[in-house]
Amino acid sequence: MIRKLIAITAAILINVAVLAWFHAWSSAAIASAAAASAHTQPVVTLPVINVHPSADQLRQLRRAPGSPPPAQAGIGGVACLVMPYYSFAAQCDAANI
Repeated sequence: MIRKLIAITAAILINVAVLAWFHAWSSAAIASAAAASAHTQPVVTLPVINVHPSADQLRQLRRAPGSPPPAQAGIGGVACLVMPYYSFAAQCDAANI
């Protein structure tokens, strides 16, 4: 009976020691990651680029035979042309097209 009690006590002490080690290790890892992230450079954001066709390009579109007129919708009083190759252009609202 005493040997079982000693074995259970030893197992509990070993588990407590492992949990204490794991807690110390994980706390050190978190502190190290937090210190490393404090030294990162700030994120640089680029300004918004609005792409609008020139008056000459609009005249060429209107004169092109067999081509449907470009879809337009008003955005703040400015006509919005659908230009699929300019992914950075302001997107037209589909409900207004």
